[in-house]
Amino acid sequence: MNNDIVQMINEWNPIEIYPLLEDEYYSEICKIYEKTKGTNSVEELELAEQIHFVFAQSFKKEFDKSIEECRLIAEKIINVIK
Repeated sequence: MNNDIVQMINEWNPIEIYPLLEDEYYSEICKIYEKTKGTNSVEELELAEQIHFVFAQSFKKEFDKSIEECRLIAEKIINVIK
């Protein structure tokens, strides 16, 4: 797995977990990483929607970030994997 993606998601800390453990979002990061692996053509909006879906599924009402916030993270992830 890409450590840069782990670091980005942990810095974002979308559920605002304190103290945050290094592997707190491990299963969500794995799902997001799988979406980016093996392709250079992943679209920013598509990845943002995937990020939003993954966290909404995992954390339900605790996850209240907008698709726009997810788009900003998606943009950073795409820049790292290129």
